[in-house]
Amino acid sequence: MNHDQAKEILLLYRPGTADEEDPDLAEALALARHHEELGRWLKEHCTTQEALRAKFRQIVVPEGLKEQILSERTTHTGPFKRNLVLAAAFTLVLLFLAGTALSIFRAREDKTFANFQTRMIRTVAREYPKMDLETNDQERIRQYLAQNQALADYALPGGLQKTTSTGCAILKWQGKTVSMICFNSGKSNNPNEPDLFLFVTHRTDMANPPSSKPEFSQNNRVATASWSAGEITYLLGGLGNEAFLRKYF
Repeated sequence: MNHDQAKEILLLYRPGTADEEDPDLAEALALARHHEELGRWLKEHCTTQEALRAKFRQIVVPEGLKEQILSERTTHTGPFKRNLVLAAAFTLVLLFLAGTALSIFRAREDKTFANFQTRMIRTVAREYPKMDLETNDQERIRQYLAQNQALADYALPGGLQKTTSTGCAILKWQGKTVSMICFNSGKSNNPNEPDLFLFVTHRTDMANPPSSKPEFSQNNRVATASWSAGEITYLLGGLGNEAFLRKYF
């Protein structure tokens, strides 16, 4: 996990909660403890979260609410008392939703390549990516993508041109369309099971896109190579290491 990937994950971190039990968050927090810039950013993030909590805590609780709730155990609940209880419950729900919505909004507005890379890696690492079209015919894949207003005029690296295609899918990131082309490297006994995934999008859809020279990185069991060519940005992810990916260039 690199600095940018950790920052993307930490955008969803709520201090003082059970978030630290999440494996990805725990790894990102550990990185922040040893990275001065990331640690400083995390401190500011936590300060903002605490400030929001403080504001919500200033919401006035109706006088006598505690007594009203306790009395419900032994007395009949009248319409007025029920309204007080419902109001208190509704307030608690709002507090939770507001904090969650803020974190999600901040994550969604991050349009950097690092955010794009993290999201696409999760697609590969956490679940079996479902293909919209299953075929080993690259021409059919391009036709399908074009017919569905997805980017289809991509250029495959030399090694990937010789690799068996298994299909494609159309994904969404920050409201933009991403073409995912799937391949089988031959390592699997199932020829229809992909283990190489090429994500293609417009270079102008993101900030800080990669350069023309492929940049390699490793995220747990997924290796990636990223590069840009013309107006297109590419991200190749594979279930393996850097050496496994390099042979496709």
